Amino acid sequence: MDKSSVIRMWVTNKKNKEITAEMSESMVAFLSSAVEHGCIGSTFAEDDERIIAYTRWSDEMKLEQFRSSEEYKILEGKIIQSFASAGFEIADDIIFNSTATILFTN
Repeated sequence: MDKSSVIRMWVTNKKNKEITAEMSESMVAFLSSAVEHGCIGSTFAEDDERIIAYTRWSDEMKLEQFRSSEEYKILEGKIIQSFASAGFEIADDIIFNSTATILFTN
């Protein structure tokens, strides 16, 4: 892994479902923990059709260190549970989940 900045994005279909307080709390806890582990920026957003989570990292190694931590696994589990409780089917509703190298940023 090189030292290029990376983003991690997760996009899911809403299918007319609303973001619940539990979903929001679990996502905010996750993104806050990411910052404690080296994330240099994060966003939790929605439009009429999608929910989007986005993190930015100085390099992929920091991201992967977080992704391999026990805290990540616990927080990810809480996100999955909160989405499932709200009627989301994670495997079917996820549109996009990827890590990408940043080529340009302003």
